[in-house]
Amino acid sequence: MNSKMSIDVKGLTSPEKIADAGELIYAERYKGQLEPDRRGHFIAVDVTSGEGYVADYPEQALQEARKASPYGIFHLIRIGAPGTFRVSFGINRHDFWGRPLRQPR
Repeated sequence: MNSKMSIDVKGLTSPEKIADAGELIYAERYKGQLEPDRRGHFIAVDVTSGEGYVADYPEQALQEARKASPYGIFHLIRIGAPGTFRVSFGINRHDFWGRPLRQPR
């Protein structure tokens, strides 16, 4: 995707600031264009240039982005989703290796 933009790289001092910049670029330049037809795909947004690299899988988007801009700083977004990945954790009465958390009395 071709959208030239410049962000002050000195201001990107934390992962949160990089994510905020990526989300802002996505909302302003790509969201309306991509969400109708590319929902579920991934975009790697280079926050230093505003360029977006769209692919079916997150690894592909990042590979394309790194190939085009080896020194870029990227924020990965799943198009049309509230987060890139879904993380869940469930606990039952066993630890990681399947042993009971508490010894029976």
